[in-house]
Amino acid sequence: MREFLKTKGFKMTPQREIIFRAFFEIGDHVTVDELYRRVRKSDNSVGYSTVWRNLKLICRVGLAEEVNLGDGVTRYDRVTREPHGHFYCVQCKQVTEFEMEEIVAKLHPIADKQLFHVDTIKCEISGVCETCQKKTDDDDDTPLVS
Repeated sequence: MREFLKTKGFKMTPQREIIFRAFFEIGDHVTVDELYRRVRKSDNSVGYSTVWRNLKLICRVGLAEEVNLGDGVTRYDRVTREPHGHFYCVQCKQVTEFEMEEIVAKLHPIADKQLFHVDTIKCEISGVCETCQKKTDDDDDTPLVS
């Protein structure tokens, strides 16, 4: 990671290393707040703005991207080689990835037909997850007490 950042014109500071390590340990779909809490467990001298700036840096060097699911919360997802989309539960706020290889394979010919060059394909779908649907169904079965 140190050499990779150097090739991009950045150096690896001790705080940056803690932030980068925490980001990649947590995995994907992390918010600044979640990463900040994790980083503070390792080093409580790291400030919120330092975490935020370094998340932006992780995106700028191409290791992550912002994911906005329409709920006003920006999440950060590791960039992977395989295209994937996100299901976002509007009730419990859970984000679940799904593979998009088949979808992408169908979209490219459509884009080609329109003489459109595709740079990026993103897919975020909001709705209600199975767990929350079951909770709603269970609530509907609850008898009313008089």
